[in-house]
Amino acid sequence: MKTNFLKIAALIEKGVKKGDFPGGQYSLVENGKIYSGYSGYSSLYPHKTILSGNEVYDIASLTKVVSTTILILQLIEKKKLSLKTPIKTILNDYFSDKTTIFDLLTHQSGLPPIVSNSANLFSEEDLKAEIFKERFKYDPNQKIVYSDVGFKLLGFVVEKLYQERLDKVAKREIFAKLKMTKTTYRPDYYLSTTTEYRDDALFKGYVRGVVHDERAFLLKGIAGHAGVFSTAADLAKFIVSILNDEKILTNKSKKELFATTIIKENANGNNVARSLGYQKFINLPNTHSYLIGHTGFTGCNLWIDSKNKRGFVLLTNAIHPKREDNKIFSYREEILKMFY
Repeated sequence: MKTNFLKIAALIEKGVKKGDFPGGQYSLVENGKIYSGYSGYSSLYPHKTILSGNEVYDIASLTKVVSTTILILQLIEKKKLSLKTPIKTILNDYFSDKTTIFDLLTHQSGLPPIVSNSANLFSEEDLKAEIFKERFKYDPNQKIVYSDVGFKLLGFVVEKLYQERLDKVAKREIFAKLKMTKTTYRPDYYLSTTTEYRDDALFKGYVRGVVHDERAFLLKGIAGHAGVFSTAADLAKFIVSILNDEKILTNKSKKELFATTIIKENANGNNVARSLGYQKFINLPNTHSYLIGHTGFTGCNLWIDSKNKRGFVLLTNAIHPKREDNKIFSYREEILKMFY
């Protein structure tokens, strides 16, 4: 394990020196042991600032699996829901009685990837109204089409059943239980790394201390699809819990999380594989029973291996200063290949 960790550290250092991304934090977990490191810069613009190791990163769509998916599975454990529960029985404004919790968790609902008219929306109320105006873009259960809309709805389900905002529920039911003390939906500005430069009607400048995702931004940073900020060390605690204890999920739920494998074509006609919330690695079919993962638009990724009691998380702000500058993808792949 130590050898692979040193290889990861060298690879991240190489990426920083090449200018492929500003910097990052990373943690490798194996058999309950955690190795963590960091390298590079928290920002390049407007000022170049070296990482101290204490910064929090916008983990973007890792929110879906670290927060929302876990909260939904906890509600199922509490008999408040089932995977077959129609969304409309909880969210009365939703248009169809066909869409289930399972459909949303596995991105098979037929809903579009993002809210269609979101570029012309300027308030939380308008965005919520537009979400409930969305209709199927694809025939339900025929394709796997990754949908932020579906996870926004799952966030609303959590809030409806708890009668609390999502951030408060996640803090109590996940983050506090795992002592993830730096993980939050509303971070301290001075602890946050800088993401993309925005220049639009709602925000002008470098995004720091607020969520990068435009739809989550409209929802005041509290959403089912994005909004959580964290550190690699905190997410290592999350990985350890998924592998080794029942603090946030029962072993029964975790078994279903790893065992569920749906393989279908995506919108481009390519086969993809998913579990409950998480993705599986379509090119590694022998791992489908035990390896789950996810990525985040800001430059983050996480994977968990229940067979080998191993996990990994990399947090970067690779979209800083612009999303076109993101060159993190090959580094993710190279790290995964060290193990599989």
